[in-house]
Parts: sequence; C-alpha cells; structure tokens
Amino acid sequence: MKYIAINFLQSILLIIVTPLFMGILKKFKAILRGYKGSSIFQVYYDYQKLFSKGRIRSSHSSFITQIGPILSLGASITAVFMIPTFFSSGETYLGSLFLIIFMMSIVKFLNTLIGLDCASTFGGMGTSRELFLSMLAEPVMFLTIMFLYFENKSFNIFTISFNNSSGAFYSIGHILAAISFFILLLTENARLPIDNPETHLELTMIHEAMILDLSGTDLAFVEMASQIKLMIFLTIFINLFMPFGAATTLGAVTILKASVIFFIKILVILFGISIIEISMTKSRLFRVPELLSAALAIAIAAISLNYFL
Repeated sequence: MKYIAINFLQSILLIIVTPLFMGILKKFKAILRGYKGSSIFQVYYDYQKLFSKGRIRSSHSSFITQIGPILSLGASITAVFMIPTFFSSGETYLGSLFLIIFMMSIVKFLNTLIGLDCASTFGGMGTSRELFLSMLAEPVMFLTIMFLYFENKSFNIFTISFNNSSGAFYSIGHILAAISFFILLLTENARLPIDNPETHLELTMIHEAMILDLSGTDLAFVEMASQIKLMIFLTIFINLFMPFGAATTLGAVTILKASVIFFIKILVILFGISIIEISMTKSRLFRVPELLSAALAIAIAAISLNYFL
C-alpha cells in the first residue's frame, strides 16, 4: 500500500510541475539567445487564459474535435501513472514499456484524428507528416526496448530502473542506446531539428498544423497533453538510462534526496535541448529519415555490443 501511495504522489507531482519545466525550457532558450524572456510561470498563465476563452470549432468538424482533446489529455495523464519518477521499488505490476507506448500511441492517434477532422489543408498536411515520422521512429523505439530487455531481462520500467539505480557502470551499448532513444525523444515530441514548436509557418509545420484550428479549452487540453508527453519521455529516458540516485527504499530523507536529483537531471536535459534548439535550424522533411536511420543504426550497434561483449 505504501508503494502505491508513493507512486501515486510522484505521478501527481510530475503532472503539476510539467508547465513549470516547460517555462524553464523557454527561459533557458531566452537566456541563451541573449534576452530576458518571460516568467517561468508563464505557461500556467497561458492555461488560465485559454480556459477563460470559449471554443470555436470548424463547421466541418464532428464529435471527434469535441471529445478528442480531453481524451488525449486523459491518455497522457494515465501514462504518467505507469512510470516511476524518483522512486522505484521494482515491485509493481505497472510499468510495461509496451503499455506505455500504447498510451502514447493513443495520444498521437487522437491528435491525428483532430487534424483530419477539421477538414483543413494544414491539418491534413501536418497529420501526414506526423504519421510519416512515426513510421520511421517505431523501429528505433522497439530496438531500444529490445536492448533494454537483453540487458535487464525485463520489459518493466520499474524493474529496469531498480536494477540500474546503482549507476556503478554503464556499458558502451547502454550509452549508444541512450543516444538512440534521445533522438527518438526529439522526434516524438516535435523538437528541433525535426520540427520547430515555436513556428506557425505553413510550409514547415508538423505538430502545430494538426492543432491549428483549435482554440480555448480544446487547445489547452491538447497543449497540456503534448507537454505531459514530453515530460513522460524525459522521465522514461532518465529511469531507463540514467536512474542513478533514484530511491529504492521508503524514507523521508531518501525520497527527498532522490526527488532533488531527479529534478536536477530534468533541468540538465532541458538545458541540453535548449542548446540544440538555439544552435540548429529545422531540417527539411526528407532529411529527417537520415537522422532516424542513424538512430536505428546506433540501436542495432547497441544490441550487437550487448550480445558480443
């Protein structure tokens, strides 16, 4: 019962601080670009503004646009409760990587339906691009999962995090798999150089094109789902490839120390993403397969090294 309670509380905490970390990411990028930038709490203000506005929907849209945003947010929140953050006991029936991928696929599926439902040219264009990239990213994801299974003999993220939490030694294959997953993280969350989340230029949009016709609470729900999805991927990355410092026993001091270490790791990764996003431009759509092919090759190399060494 104690394990269930701490898993529930850490998931709730992750959901609450997600907008804060998105604000910190924007603040990092602003500082690196040489200007002050907005408050790190600006994302909370943006949500307050969106929730105070009404919904304006296309006359061509159906019930999908009406229920899709809240279902997308619900799927993202559900996935949060399937992953560890700063505490992992190794004794849970949740945490199947395939189930987590399934929940993330539901979010993507609903977003693509929303993009198509509005009968907008931009929505259809963004949807086709999103699915094109997903088709290329899935082999990378499954090969990375297979590496983790060969390394830990488990598909459970709680078990993998628990086994690797000592952080005494990480093999070359482990590091290569982490690089491959990081490229996957950027792709699945529409970050540079794959997509630019800050632009609304019609010819280059991918994720933003699918939600271009949303407003008010619908837009707030989809944006929250996307931001939670990014935090889920960051948390998965930390717990699979760098879980050192995670709490494996219950104790106030242990939990507090593990939570501080976890949030520091999140900040370090966000700072790395901000450096990537201010130093690189968006790649042409047909250059992205080259990047994902490199990620696929790295994942294959990681599995090979794990097998032969």
